[in-house]
Amino acid sequence: MTDEFDPALHRALRSQRPHQDFADRIVARLDSSAAPGAPAARLYFMRSRTFRSRWLPAALAACLIAGIGVVQVRQHARDAARANQARAQLLEALSIASDNVNIVRAAVAREEHPDS
Repeated sequence: MTDEFDPALHRALRSQRPHQDFADRIVARLDSSAAPGAPAARLYFMRSRTFRSRWLPAALAACLIAGIGVVQVRQHARDAARANQARAQLLEALSIASDNVNIVRAAVAREEHPDS
């Protein structure tokens, strides 16, 4: 089966030259706007001023809102990273301060009870 599959696939996918009237048929189909909802009619609708004036501001507003949202998400992530870094520094400072307080407490305890 594999021996037959590869040649059949190559035959099916080989390049072929289009017929002589291919371009004429495409142009005729684009020019004909007799049937509403045809691809050519939809293409004309998208080029029309009504389509642009109605949907362009909405699309621009959506892009602007999405851009602002992305900026806000990045700012939040940056603030969260700074907060985590500040928390880590605070915990390290408290640990150092706790060690120093324990050293001082031990020194004071030795001076109060020199015989123990």
